[in-house]
This record gives sequence, structure tokens and C-alpha cells, in this order.
Amino acid sequence: MRILHVSCVSPPEIGGIGAVASREVAGLCADGFDAHLTSLNSHLSTRIGNAGRIYSLEHLVKNTDVVHLHYPFFGTDEYVARLKQKGVIRHLVVTFHMDADALGAKGLIFRAYRRLFQDRIMDSADAILVSSMDYAMTSTIQKWQSKMIEIPFGIDEQLYCPLNDIDSAQKKGNSDEENTILFVGGMDTAHAFKGVSLLLEALKNILNVKAILVGDGDLKKKYENEAKALGILDRVFFVGRKNEDELIHLYQSASVLAFPSTSRAEAFGLVALEAQSCGIPVVASDLPGVRTVVKNEETGILFPVGDVQALTSALNRLLSNPEQRKLFGREARKRVTQHFTWQSHLKGIEDVYTSICAS
Repeated sequence: MRILHVSCVSPPEIGGIGAVASREVAGLCADGFDAHLTSLNSHLSTRIGNAGRIYSLEHLVKNTDVVHLHYPFFGTDEYVARLKQKGVIRHLVVTFHMDADALGAKGLIFRAYRRLFQDRIMDSADAILVSSMDYAMTSTIQKWQSKMIEIPFGIDEQLYCPLNDIDSAQKKGNSDEENTILFVGGMDTAHAFKGVSLLLEALKNILNVKAILVGDGDLKKKYENEAKALGILDRVFFVGRKNEDELIHLYQSASVLAFPSTSRAEAFGLVALEAQSCGIPVVASDLPGVRTVVKNEETGILFPVGDVQALTSALNRLLSNPEQRKLFGREARKRVTQHFTWQSHLKGIEDVYTSICAS
């Protein structure tokens, strides 16, 4: 079976949509599918930010059994829908990642685009994959519920795992490692919703702790200046992007992960999943989708979106209570292995392909 995934970005560019699409294609290939990924940075295209048109798309979809569109992909997703309606595309699966959300003129453009094209895109899909029904049923696509199939994103729980007993004992004896807040996320304009400024404000009132912020982008310097202005730059470390091995070590060494996203542009939270798989509790914004990943008072603490005082309180609470951190971390790891493994995610997608091609 030949599968073509269509995503606005793909590695090495940062972005959760591209990371998911790339990993899905790799997994499908490993399972014997003839799977490929196309994106704005892999083919000749017209591009503005993460929006644009892939010129060779009509040629690429020929002789393909299933086209798998990662939505939103402004400028290309409505073209995919037209190709499906013309019969050029045989079967179309859409992964609905999020309602694109932004302030000001950009937000107006997003809403206008949805009004013009979203009906056509969703009507054309044979199946719409969602990471959580919680998010989907509070989103702009809720009227297509009959087409929705919930397939939560997953991670490799064998790779993202807690420290062994010896390493845990060493960590426990290291006071610096016991008091570390970790943040992982893009620091570019497209990911301004990740809530870095909110976290920095909270850190001003959290003493005897260091914070490690993983990520890069055009806003990184701005955040560094904010930390300096708040007087916390001596204990806030902007370490840039990290490879997977380095990132896993940071998860394992952290006391808690801060996940303070500020809008519905955050629809799930792979980073929160990775941290929990490593046995680390998460303090996260109470957003649809995110709250299916982080269970309040079981695997972490949810706080009202944008509430810096609540974020500060939640972080202080976990940092001052190692036994509760340990309990939450244990439950987090257990829940990941039961509900959010990569293999279960991949099998769900493969079952959808088989089903729609047989119908």
C-alpha cells in the first residue's frame, strides 16, 4: 500500500505537526508500507511562513492509495480537497491537529480561511483522525463527529523511560537536580503560545530552583531579556535545541516539567507525554486536549490558562513535596504505557488505512 503524508513542515524544521508526520512515515515504512512525506521544505513551493503551495502535489499523489493530510496546512489543504473531489486522490485521511489560533490580523486570516475552505476539506475526508475527542468536540470541526476516529499520539516508552534505581539514588542525593524545572518548546513566533513569558513571571517567585529552557527561535533573545529584567537570569538557563538523547537525560534529571501554553493552538502535548513517560510530573495549562494527557492530581497539576499565580503555586507545591512528585511520576509512567505508546498509535493509523481501502 502506497501512502503519501502531506505536512506543512518536516524535520529538521521545528514543529509538532512535522515531527508527528515524519515519525508516522518512518514507522509505516518499518511495518512494510510504501510511505512517503512531502512538505514545503522538501519540494519546490511557494511559501509564507508555514503556509504555501507544493507545486508538484498533483504528480505526487498519482498511483497513491491513501493521501494523509496533516491539517492545518494553509494554501495546500484546500488543494488536496479539490484533488480528492476530482478523483485524482483515491482515499483521503486527515489528521486534525488543532484550530490555528492567533491574535490580531493573523487570527483574522486564520478564521477567514476556515470559513472559506474548512467545510470542503473535511467533507472530502474519508476519515478524520483526532488526538482527543475532548479537543475535537470543542473545536471548529465538531460537526464532522461521525467521521472522527480518536487515535492519541504516542511515544516510544522504552526509549523515554525513568532512571534506573542506581541513577535515581544518585539524583536524590544531588540537591541541584532535585530542584529543576524543565521547559521544552519552540521559541519562535509560530510557537509564541508556549507560554515562556508566563513561566518566567512565575519563576520570579520560586526560590532555590533552577530552570532549564530547551528550544530555539527568533523569540529566544526576547525571553532572555525578560529573564534579565526579572532578575532571574542567573538561575534560568536557555540551552537551545537538544538531540533526543540529551532531551531524555534532561527529562530524567528534572523535578517537574512546566507546560504553560496559553491558547488552543496547543491541542495535545507530546512534550508532556515524553516527560511523564520518564516518570516526571507535569504542571500544565487546563486546555482541551492537554487535560487528556495530564490528569489533574494524578500525573500532575492543571492550572487555569494564563494564571501566573496558579502556575507559581503549583510549581512550588510539587517542588516542596518530593513524595508527591514521586507518586505523580509513577502514575504518569503507568498511564503512558497503558494509553499512549507509539505502537498503539501506529496500529490505529494502519487499521484506518486498511478499512477505508477495503470499503
